[in-house]
Formats: sequence, C-alpha cells, structure tokens
Amino acid sequence: MAHTTIKVESSIRDRLAILAAEKDTTIAGLVGEFATHTLTQSERDEQIAKTLEVLHALSGYTPDPEQDRAADDELTRRLGSAA
Repeated sequence: MAHTTIKVESSIRDRLAILAAEKDTTIAGLVGEFATHTLTQSERDEQIAKTLEVLHALSGYTPDPEQDRAADDELTRRLGSAA
C-alpha cells in the first residue's frame, strides 16, 4: 500500500490525534473513515434525485424548488427559536 503525506497545521494534527484516540484508531484510520463514509457532492446529488424519484413514485408528489427553500427556511427558523 502506498502512503501519502498530508501537510496540516500542528493544531489540526493535534486535534486529529485527539479525535483518533477517542475512536481508538490512528489519524490515518480517522481520515480513511471520513473519506470512505462522506459523500461527494455528485453522490449527494444522485441520492437526492433517487429519493425524489421514489417520493414521486410512491405519492405522486414532486416538490417545487421554491417550496423546498421555503420549508428549509421555516425549519431553520424554528430550530433557531428552539435553542
């Protein structure tokens, strides 16, 4: 297996070391876990499209982008006032 060095500030390295220790792994393991389990933007877009297809197939509902934004804004507002 080839290894690569990633340069980060020492404060970031120290934080990664703490996070890794808390998960009983190494910094390399922590970074590997992050890269393996974090979706890219294109993967998220694909997942959203599939979810919308299923939503439409099951209910006939197709969210309007403006309604979506309004619902997001309302949720953000409500979560903010609950804090």
